[in-house]
Amino acid sequence: MLKLQPTSRRTSGRAQTALVAALVLVASASLTLIAAPVFAQSAEITLPPIAKDRGLRSGDFLLRPSIGVTGHYDTNIFNASTQEALINPIHGAASVRITPRLSLQNDLTGNTVFNFAAAGDGRVYVSGDPAVKSLNNFGGNANLDVTFGQRKPIAFTMYDFFTRSLRANTWETTTTLNRNINDVGGRVEFHPGDTPERRPFNIALSGSYIIDRFEDYGGFNTNTIHTRLNGSWRFLPKTAAYIDATWDFRSFTDPMLLQRNLTYNSKPFRARAGTSGAITKRISFDLSAGWGMSLLSATATPGFSSFLAGATFGFRPTDTTRLSIGYTHDMNDSYLGGFADVHRVGAGAKQRFGSIIDLSASFGASYLKYGAAQATSGVTVVGAKTVPGMPGYFQRYDWRLDGNVTASFEVSRYVALAIGYNLRSVVTPFKLTSSTSSLLDAGEYTAHEMFATVTARY
Repeated sequence: MLKLQPTSRRTSGRAQTALVAALVLVASASLTLIAAPVFAQSAEITLPPIAKDRGLRSGDFLLRPSIGVTGHYDTNIFNASTQEALINPIHGAASVRITPRLSLQNDLTGNTVFNFAAAGDGRVYVSGDPAVKSLNNFGGNANLDVTFGQRKPIAFTMYDFFTRSLRANTWETTTTLNRNINDVGGRVEFHPGDTPERRPFNIALSGSYIIDRFEDYGGFNTNTIHTRLNGSWRFLPKTAAYIDATWDFRSFTDPMLLQRNLTYNSKPFRARAGTSGAITKRISFDLSAGWGMSLLSATATPGFSSFLAGATFGFRPTDTTRLSIGYTHDMNDSYLGGFADVHRVGAGAKQRFGSIIDLSASFGASYLKYGAAQATSGVTVVGAKTVPGMPGYFQRYDWRLDGNVTASFEVSRYVALAIGYNLRSVVTPFKLTSSTSSLLDAGEYTAHEMFATVTARY
């Protein structure tokens, strides 16, 4: 949690300090440019929905409206460390969140499929602190995709996905990490066979253009050309082999960070192959392996070039109980050093009680090794490793913990309730100090979130 207050009217010397602050905030928040690819396959055997299908039907179209009201409390809204708490106390904050949602789709069994979904995220914080009150805002997302020829051997899809995310900064300031991302593109699929339900083979090639813009930190704005090839082959009734490869071409719109070797343009490539399915009626699996490369623009800086792997197992001891455990090794795109080498282990459980309550819990631990970054003049890096043969460069290492417990209640066809708890934590010796050894920022923090939601839907 930095104690700096950068503005656009500062002198050039202070602008450099603001740049350091911006670098630290994105590193501390562990932000990624674009998330690692999510595979359609999963080892988890999901529980069937409790409630019957809802919505307003008109001809082939089904409209599903809903609105939720959430009471939310975050014990550490600015992701402050215990070391920084010696200077300023850690800020907790309560908020009321309004989340309207709307989806519209036609008959999914038809040849032309239309899907539209939108969700809002209005936040009002209960606090007299100006930095906390500045977080009052409205975000959300809107997704539209239209597929032509779904029941034909070749199908074409056009889509536009927009997201406005809201996030507090990592120090008490009225600037935020709010950002707007728009992903527009298309996809062509080849799936021979008579009906979608009986097709054993599918392969898809997609491409899109992604515009990523921060409200307060233009130096981190990026443009990305995203390409993806993925496919699956169901060689047994309940078991399929799959491939998934992505190749992105990412560039920063402001050359300032590039000139200072604080971040890099890149062409990250990932490819995986695996198999997913059922071992028995109660045990499922998903195994994959592949290769990833960060392909940074700075050839003098060592990038990521290593194997990718994943292993997840699901277990269904009873008809109302689901358990899962897994491990993944992946590469995440990062503002600090261009990438993060990530190892993650996680476990989850879901339990249904009668036909009213669903209880779910999950926990994960990730080990992250960031790419090499160059230290900035006047700032000392503590708790990071030096890079052999590269004086002035360092690598940051973190442990990240995440957890969730949620109880969902189906009160009626029209009303649902949920209460829950989230954990987010970073354990790291990494911190930055000034030339006078005063603390600028410490990377470690722990935050607890509690929430309760009531949702009305039709």
